[in-house]
Amino acid sequence: MLMKVFPHGQGGGGKPTRYLVRLDYPGRAEKPPEILRGNPDMARALVDSIDRRWKFTAGVLSWHPDDKVTPEQEERVMDDFEKVAFAGMDADQRYILWVRHSHAGHHELHFLIPRLELSSGKDFNACPPGWRKDFDVFRDLHNRCEGWARPDDPFRARLYKPEHTELHRARLLRRGRTPSGDERAEAREAVHSYLKQKVELGIARDRKDILYCLTQAGLKISRAGKEYITVNDPGSGEKFRLRGGMYAERWTAGSAANDNMEEEPEPQVAVARLRKELARVIEKRALCNIKRYPRKDFDIEPEHRLTLPDKQEVLSHDRNGTDARRDLVASGAGHGRQRDRTLPQAVRDGGHLGRSPDGTTDIAGAIERCARYVRELAAALVELEKTARSCVERQPRSQGMNM
Repeated sequence: MLMKVFPHGQGGGGKPTRYLVRLDYPGRAEKPPEILRGNPDMARALVDSIDRRWKFTAGVLSWHPDDKVTPEQEERVMDDFEKVAFAGMDADQRYILWVRHSHAGHHELHFLIPRLELSSGKDFNACPPGWRKDFDVFRDLHNRCEGWARPDDPFRARLYKPEHTELHRARLLRRGRTPSGDERAEAREAVHSYLKQKVELGIARDRKDILYCLTQAGLKISRAGKEYITVNDPGSGEKFRLRGGMYAERWTAGSAANDNMEEEPEPQVAVARLRKELARVIEKRALCNIKRYPRKDFDIEPEHRLTLPDKQEVLSHDRNGTDARRDLVASGAGHGRQRDRTLPQAVRDGGHLGRSPDGTTDIAGAIERCARYVRELAAALVELEKTARSCVERQPRSQGMNM
């Protein structure tokens, strides 16, 4: 398995989400994309809501054609990827879309992450510059645990790294289209073929020999970095960079793979080391994300807080509420039957709070019932007040008649 982050990230969310799920693409009619996590419409809406220049991060996890990936392995890979990408963040702070592709003859998991921290609206880049250092640990751990082909395997090392133009030409050929001519790509391919022949003949065996062969071919060395060589053609003025493989600083032919294999630790030791390293990476990224995107606990002002009375004080009656009825009836001065009809439903039901199926209190339902109980109690008080007023109005008239 290898991981690649695409250079795209600007523009709306329609184009990247459509690419991931579109069926009008060579091979997808027979092997359509499968959405594993997330929703394309939601991902597109989140990307479109961002008014900054960079709006999303897109990439792919790709496996060798001989590697077999089960759904259980996919889940573990996606879980660990998200632990690294969103370290220290809660589920409601980020979003990711996962789509499986298999039309190209090998297993692929594409991901699309809106560059947005949902709780604050700040920019969030899950794969910032230098992302390889952290995600290579995640990649290497799963490759060793699952036995998948490793891009860092010295026996699989290429003599040179394909450039973007070469990958694009190969993509066009897979679609059955003829790529247009590119003089730079053709010149680079000619240099690769020339040096590959020198390596096969044993003429070029290390970086020093590669530089000598390039000079002998009439090319000028502009720069020689750790992983690349930049050459300039004096005749045409073309300048291009040759990356990876035999252009790396420490490359040697023949004995390179064996030397690197001897330096590799035992699989169990390597896995243990990678697990510790992955934990360290997650902890480091979590501290950074927590500092940049702190969770805010909303503090409700005192005047807006809902204070529920203590249950023991309110429900100080027996299960059927008979003593509560008795108190209300006693205060009704002979109108107990009418008072009983106006008792709130809370009193008649015993005033017990509802509970959810899991045994916990249903807070929303309890609040709704409390509001209903208050309304019923208010209605009962109004009715009591009317009755008391009528009693007061009748009392003077009766006393006057007696006199």
